[in-house]
Amino acid sequence: MFVMLFIHGQFGGKAKKMGVKSSAEITRILKEKWDKSKDKEDWRVLTGRNPKGRYDMFISSPERIWQLKMELTGSNEAIGFGLEVGKMDDELKKLLRIGAPVPFGLISPQKKPDLAIIMAGIQQYSSDSTYTLCKEYISEKQAKLDEKLDREIERMSSDPISRRKYKEQKERETRSYL
Repeated sequence: MFVMLFIHGQFGGKAKKMGVKSSAEITRILKEKWDKSKDKEDWRVLTGRNPKGRYDMFISSPERIWQLKMELTGSNEAIGFGLEVGKMDDELKKLLRIGAPVPFGLISPQKKPDLAIIMAGIQQYSSDSTYTLCKEYISEKQAKLDEKLDREIERMSSDPISRRKYKEQKERETRSYL
C-alpha cells in the first residue's frame, strides 16, 4: 500500500527533462505522476542504506522508476537528491519486492510557503536489494547523485549551525539502541 497526499496550494507547470534534482523536485514530479496514474496499487517503494550510511529510496510506478538518495542532517531533517532511473521491467519489479515490509513516511516541503507533499505506506526495506540496484543497474547515475550530495554536505559544513546539527546526527547514528 502506498499513499501520496498533497497538502495546501496548487502545483503548476510540467515536469522538465530529468537529471539530478532536489528531493523536493522529485517528489513534486512523483505527485504529478501519481495523480495521473490509473494503477496506484502497482506503485512500489524500496529503501535501504548504502555503505556510506545514506538512504537509497526507489519509487516505482508500473512504467518508470525513480531514486532518491538522502542523508540525515538532523534529528528530523535530511538533504537529498534524486533522478528518474528509467523504465520498469520484470527483473526490476522482482527486485523491488524483496525485503522486509515496513511502514515509511516522507514529508517533502516545497518552495511555496505552507506547501508539502506527504508520502506514506508500506515499503520493502532491503539494503542488499538497493545496493544491487545501485551497482548493477544504475551505477553511472549513482556517482552523480553521490557527488551532488557530497557537495551539498560540504557546503553545509561551512555553516556553524548546520555543521553542529549534522555532527550531532552522526553521533546519534553511532549509538547503540539499548
